Amino acid sequence: MKKTIGVAALILGLTTALPAAQAGGVDLSIGIGVPGVVFGGPPVYYAPPPPPPRVVVVPDPVYAPGVPYYYDRHAYKHAEKRWRKEQKRAWKEYRRGYYGYGGDDDD
Repeated sequence: MKKTIGVAALILGLTTALPAAQAGGVDLSIGIGVPGVVFGGPPVYYAPPPPPPRVVVVPDPVYAPGVPYYYDRHAYKHAEKRWRKEQKRAWKEYRRGYYGYGGDDDD
């Protein structure tokens, strides 16, 4: 208990004596814009790393054998018959347009 009373008295005495203990003629100023202490040099800038190389993967070509295409004799005969009919029809159209009549039918 004696300790707490002594500490309280010490704190009370310091707080009452503090305003009277100011020194005269001492100014406190804070300088804005005045350089302070600088630690280290200027910042170091590094160039960005080069981009990674571009990789293009080309697939290997795939070769497939050709499919044989042929007519059998029956299909060939029909194709030839259709071709001859178309030629005959075209010739009649030509004669009708050039001579003005339809060929064998209009004689």
